[in-house]
Amino acid sequence: MLLVAMMLSLSFPAAAQYTPPLGANPQVGGPRTQMLTLASTHLSGHSGKWSPAWLEPLLRPLVAWRPQLVTIEQLSGSQCESMRGNPVVFGEIFETYCRDATPFQRALRMSQPQAGREAERLLASWPARPTPAQRRQLAMLFLAAGDFGSAMVQWLRLPAAERVAVDGLTEDALKFLTRSNGRMNESYDVAAVVAARVGLERVHAIDDHTSDGIFQDVDPGYGPWQQARFDRLRGSQALARLESAEAAVRDGQSLLAYYRAMNAAHALDAQAGLDFGGAFADGHPERFGRLYGAWWETRNLRMVANIREATALHPGARVLNIVGASHKPWFDQWARQMGDVEVVAADEILGD
Repeated sequence: MLLVAMMLSLSFPAAAQYTPPLGANPQVGGPRTQMLTLASTHLSGHSGKWSPAWLEPLLRPLVAWRPQLVTIEQLSGSQCESMRGNPVVFGEIFETYCRDATPFQRALRMSQPQAGREAERLLASWPARPTPAQRRQLAMLFLAAGDFGSAMVQWLRLPAAERVAVDGLTEDALKFLTRSNGRMNESYDVAAVVAARVGLERVHAIDDHTSDGIFQDVDPGYGPWQQARFDRLRGSQALARLESAEAAVRDGQSLLAYYRAMNAAHALDAQAGLDFGGAFADGHPERFGRLYGAWWETRNLRMVANIREATALHPGARVLNIVGASHKPWFDQWARQMGDVEVVAADEILGD
């Protein structure tokens, strides 16, 4: 009997490891937080080939869902500032993933933390009907704080005639806000547009690259191993289907169809299994695949934690996360383990 009891006790963790700590449906005071994660391609890779106008059929159902909080795959200004000041740990991560906010900081004579605090102070007493001058001033503060997505929201909420460089808004700011580089970006062309149309004042940057420090002292054999593995993945049927689907995009309706297919249930399973599942199973003696998989999970855990923090003051809100497609399975899985969150199926919102 003792042996049976021991065996049963050992079996419980394996059987329960996919059950949230509070159970599948814990009691919640008030409505549950609704969390919708939209898997997206990185639109910057399609600049010049796709038109921003094609996004309109995708934007319409997202706006109709009326999100109350929107998150984007960008690093916060505070994380970028930390990385800039600690190159020993983070190497070139700042140059790779952060936009330089110092021109805006110099114009306002503020540091990144000062601009961020001032933006939060203004939002705390933000009027129901701010003047165009107030929106321009807040946009400039967001730029100095490294909160570029929120600056874009303020810009888009201005009437077209008021989108000018006055009230402290500089010509450098104007170049960014008018998208003078011509590159598409889902954080601006989808997230910021949706946020502005539903009346939000900001978006939340939830990306995290602090785990990239893992690779600072990695064995020099890691790079060639990873390159060879990616070369093999490029020849897979799953990626061939993805490339074929992207090639079929030629207008707004086909772009919406592409997003519907990408966000269908289990649509990303094969790709995740090939990339990250294959990495964990890789037999290299240095266990490079385990390192890569651990980095990926660490990054996603921290990103989801940032989302969770952003939702803490908005219980019961409708939350829209817009993120690169590879992240979605991890986002949905960990969202299901949150005590008061209900995951919303993206394909139900996008229709068929």
